Amino acid sequence: MKRKSVLTKVLAATLTASMVLSGCAGKTAAPTATDQAGTDAATDASATGEVSSDEEMTFEIYDVAANYQGEQTGWYGKVLKDELNIKLNIIAPQVSGDPTSLYQTRCSSGNLGDIVILNNADMQECVDAGLVQPIDVSAYPNLAKLKEQIDLFNADLGDGTQTYAIPTEMNTNGPTAYMAETVLSYPAVPWNLYAEQGCPELKNLDDLLDLLKKIQDAHPTNEAGDKAYAISLWPDWDDTSIETVNQMTKWYGQEVNQSVLIGTDNTIMPLTDKNGAYYKMLKFLFKANQMGLVDPDSATQDWTTVCDNKMKQGRVYLFWYNWQRGFWNTPERGEERLNYAAVPVADTVIYQPSDYYYGSGRCWGIGSKVDETKKARIMEYLDWLASPAGATFQHAGTEGLIYTVNDDGTYTLTEDGLNRFNSDVQVPDDQGGGLWADGNNQVNQWILQDKDTNPETGECYDTNLWKSTIEANKTATINEWCEQFDAPTEVEYFKKSGLLTPVASVNKMLAIDDTDISLIRGQCAELTKDGSWKMIFAKDEAEFDSMWDSMVEQMNGLGWETLVKFDTEKYQPVIDARKAAK
Repeated sequence: MKRKSVLTKVLAATLTASMVLSGCAGKTAAPTATDQAGTDAATDASATGEVSSDEEMTFEIYDVAANYQGEQTGWYGKVLKDELNIKLNIIAPQVSGDPTSLYQTRCSSGNLGDIVILNNADMQECVDAGLVQPIDVSAYPNLAKLKEQIDLFNADLGDGTQTYAIPTEMNTNGPTAYMAETVLSYPAVPWNLYAEQGCPELKNLDDLLDLLKKIQDAHPTNEAGDKAYAISLWPDWDDTSIETVNQMTKWYGQEVNQSVLIGTDNTIMPLTDKNGAYYKMLKFLFKANQMGLVDPDSATQDWTTVCDNKMKQGRVYLFWYNWQRGFWNTPERGEERLNYAAVPVADTVIYQPSDYYYGSGRCWGIGSKVDETKKARIMEYLDWLASPAGATFQHAGTEGLIYTVNDDGTYTLTEDGLNRFNSDVQVPDDQGGGLWADGNNQVNQWILQDKDTNPETGECYDTNLWKSTIEANKTATINEWCEQFDAPTEVEYFKKSGLLTPVASVNKMLAIDDTDISLIRGQCAELTKDGSWKMIFAKDEAEFDSMWDSMVEQMNGLGWETLVKFDTEKYQPVIDARKAAK
């Protein structure tokens, strides 16, 4: 098999062209003493962490996590200006229309960005291609505290002797800690509607569908009279398969990783195995649609439409991400028993990694074209992101508007802070103006995970885990849920019921697709996504089964088994590292 990626080919062509051009150019003048002195000073600043911020500087960030393209404005933009005298210009492949073309074009220019935020595999490729430069975190106190994780990650980059990248979302709590009170993915419904049905015991997914059917039949619209559905989906997050289905597989002990399913039991199986959770959850959504529970707009609407026009308006009865609840739940609604809460399903086996001690699968780097002066300022910015101040701005917001400081130094969310995700919070002009949500950090990525402990408060940065927030959320919803299930939190209930044993979170540099694998993956992805959506809306079970078999047959003809073999070998180091972390 060929072992050259598309990026390698692009860069090879660019290198050839540049060699021809350089051969025609005249000799470059040697630097003057003044030039050399400036370079030395900048190099010293980058190495020591001492840098002047007197001059405003703009950083261009190529950011695979961003859902926004352009200048960072609003309250967070003002924070960056006040704290560091910098501006951010975000290049977001996700909203570019053609992310692959954008990536290849910028790589071929030799300048991906001043700062790059990439998936791990792409960072490996960019290091090999010379698109990012080495850094030294030892002179930066906040980054230096994360040096163990940073060094371990970089051992797999380049020749393993230099630091090129900083993993995203690290913490200092240890590799097996799980601090949250909820799991990432699990069924949740409005508590009042669950109680209205008598808090039924749910043995399996069929029982869950029966519950959702009764809820939707009893409440076909929201209070405004708009049609409501048990389930509303969106396709714009899909990559190699339907992302919603991918997240639901975690209810049954498996996580989708491209063409394979990785289990809590450390097994790896093909996505297309009928004994696997992808098939199971796709069948669940098919059955839901047969019962009239799936929003008919699901295959064509986008996330923003679902979130703003449906979830926030009480038009969707089943949530599965724990963070979806933030778009609806409030203390006031909790007292009215309207908040969403988990509904245990007895046969589930929850796939939940521990908190991201080693990182979350993406990383930060500095572009190879960045000069030493700008590099020093970028390193200052990255160190600030890893500081208590930077992490508090990221995960909470601004003091006064979003939270206040208690006498013991801990924090309490204000009314605006409690409602910042589900209502239009106006930011004062002297703090940047506009709406809070519009001014939030559009980079959409960070260095410290919110589960890390703030040394200034002794609590997590996650506002949901502040003692004051937990106390404020002890509403009728929470109190009744705790009484019903005889547990202080959802996680504690899952653990005592044998439904949850968190697996160790690891962050490994994985094998990169070569051109042949990339072609197979791309073709199979389109078949998987198209076939899966059609199966959800199949007219009957016979058509569902026929579609599944046809999809698998077509994929096998495109090299699916080769792809599965590649991904099985690719993810085996994750299994090995997970076993070692226990």
